Amino acid sequence: MEAVVHACLMAVALASPAATIQTRNFTVSAPTAEFAQQVGDAAEHYRRQLAIEWTGREMPPWNARCPIFVKVGDYGAGGATSFNFDRGEVFGWRMNIQGSAERILDSVLPHEVNHTIFACYFRRPLPRWADEGAASLIEHESERLRLKRIHEQVMRTTRKIPLQKLLPMKQYPSDEQQVLTLYAEGYSLADFLIQQSSKPQYLEFLTTAHKQGWEAALKRHYDYSSLQELERDLDRWVVAGSPDLASPAGMELALGGRAPRPEPVIRAQSPDMVVDLGPAATWMPRASSPTKTADAEPSRSLPRNDLAWPLERQVAANSGRPNRRELLPPALVVPVSSPREAAPFGP
Repeated sequence: MEAVVHACLMAVALASPAATIQTRNFTVSAPTAEFAQQVGDAAEHYRRQLAIEWTGREMPPWNARCPIFVKVGDYGAGGATSFNFDRGEVFGWRMNIQGSAERILDSVLPHEVNHTIFACYFRRPLPRWADEGAASLIEHESERLRLKRIHEQVMRTTRKIPLQKLLPMKQYPSDEQQVLTLYAEGYSLADFLIQQSSKPQYLEFLTTAHKQGWEAALKRHYDYSSLQELERDLDRWVVAGSPDLASPAGMELALGGRAPRPEPVIRAQSPDMVVDLGPAATWMPRASSPTKTADAEPSRSLPRNDLAWPLERQVAANSGRPNRRELLPPALVVPVSSPREAAPFGP
């Protein structure tokens, strides 16, 4: 009996934050000081490296630290990051992450840190697919393969979200399975566009779309004349197994022997099955003034314990993003700080 009690106490100790450390931009609470330091160091690394990948430069330090609360254990890996926009400022960060130590460090943490980078760059809420899709690109390969499989599964079903509906979505679907679909389609679309251009051009595309609309942005940055043309090529790419767009084999699959457009970069792998792709596709390949809003814009990474995960939805105040109850325990009260930037960071 004593052994059972001891084991239970150890499990609680591992799951509950017991140590807190500080880095330049984060305050991390985790089960042990050692793991808290690992998370803090990794968060600083991702904050620096991802900002450079997306924008070509580091973000300035925040004036107040972002709190990170870590639960380590046999949980579905996931996270939730909340923050506020108001008159072009981003503040009130709070990040909750959970899962195995490995998945926290290689998937959940970079996903959530990427949301903070996009928030500081755009200073306004983004369409859900664009934010979540880009953040999912940074996750471990196993998590990205899971998203690919989900997208393949919905391709010929009524669960597929057409681009005309997906692109402007600022809220999550009310149906739990459709939340998964949004993540999967957002990941595929972000990957498809970035492979044809670059991460900085993806940000420029989102800025142009905010100012001029999606079709104008697609024409300007990717030479697509319509949403229908993009959706046709995207669907064919997904059906083919989402092949890398940089190899000669991928170029041949994409162009069907025709000359490429001036700036395409196409990758490929052989699809697992023989499919009729139809006619050959025509492949290719700055944030505006912030909209005033006091709404919170939290973010949540995809729960990864099972494809048919039982989502326990809790919508953060004024946010529109679903959450997981176990990530936000009612007893955990965090003083809201305001990590406003010391210098401008954006387009």
